[in-house]
Amino acid sequence: MTAAWPADDPSIAAAATGDRSHAAWPPADHTAAWPVADDRLERGYRRLLLAYPRRHRHRHGTELVTTLLEMAAPGQRRPRIGDALHLVASGLRLRFRLPAGRPIMALAALLTALTMGGFGAAAGSWLGAQTFADLPDDAAMARLMQQAGGSQGELLPHRSASPWQAESATLTTHGGGSWDAEQVRQRFAADGWSVSGLTPVSGASFTVHEDGTETETRLSGAQFTAGSDGLIVHVRGWDDGHHMIWAGPTRTPAFLPLVVVGTAVGLVVGWLIAAAVAYRIAAAAPGRRVTAAALWGITLLTLALPAVALYGNAMRVFRDGSATDSPALTVHSAFTPGEYYPFGPSWLVLGLSIAGVVAAVAAVLVARPGEQPPQPEVAAS
Repeated sequence: MTAAWPADDPSIAAAATGDRSHAAWPPADHTAAWPVADDRLERGYRRLLLAYPRRHRHRHGTELVTTLLEMAAPGQRRPRIGDALHLVASGLRLRFRLPAGRPIMALAALLTALTMGGFGAAAGSWLGAQTFADLPDDAAMARLMQQAGGSQGELLPHRSASPWQAESATLTTHGGGSWDAEQVRQRFAADGWSVSGLTPVSGASFTVHEDGTETETRLSGAQFTAGSDGLIVHVRGWDDGHHMIWAGPTRTPAFLPLVVVGTAVGLVVGWLIAAAVAYRIAAAAPGRRVTAAALWGITLLTLALPAVALYGNAMRVFRDGSATDSPALTVHSAFTPGEYYPFGPSWLVLGLSIAGVVAAVAAVLVARPGEQPPQPEVAAS
């Protein structure tokens, strides 16, 4: 049996079921009764209709289910695979579609997708960072310092993060006497660390006298790196007994794939959000429509700087992220308070992100449907 949609939108049934024939609606022998079918089949079709936008289900959901039940085979309990795939594909196609004849909405959708791509990269970066090794606690840092030949002292490690890098820990002490770099390196290797070769370093120390004058003392020393269980430790010592260790996580194999997947998901979700908001704005009353469109424009402008920062961090991750001489580079670090831009407060990126979300929510709330619904959509088969 073949059925079709109401005369004002005959192709919707074809999009939903794959049937390209269009008979009159409703069929002459089914004008008064709902098609009799297994409840499980009806529930299955209604679940599949979740692929369609809410606005479409609200206007055409009953007709869709009616037609599908009319076309079901006697005793059928589940949607056929072909019908299920076609329903999902048609629903997704409608979700990605923008209102016709509105180029400004198309531009807004593109910008929204790009913006959400940056935030998706940050989400993937955050998930990837959960696979990083934990930083040593204060006691572990003290043991590493003793292993490096420095005195434990009473100093606590300095822990810091930047808008570009993950958190790291640094401890500096003065052990007194000379420092045998090769001996310390062999000690780390004997404890199971993977150590690099020694690299000479040079520097200077300054002594301020009571009369305000300074005395400069040239220093020489050496440094090496040691890695173990996803942790990298830089060990540096000077000939005056000054020691420093720096510890940070290394990037795991899962990190970059998660950033890529997060970016892709963000782009797709951004376009879907833009399409849904576009139809909501188009359906709003004229006065609310203008206000909602202005708020959505403010949203994109507010999120522009955070998006640029996130994409900038993503570029650094792929370009320099494999380096082991600095803390692991991440995308989501852009939200860490700091001087990412040479202007504005240290919380600029995070503050603008929060403000952008608030403006987006306001735009959605303002764009309540008006009395006149938008023109019916025609789904391509």
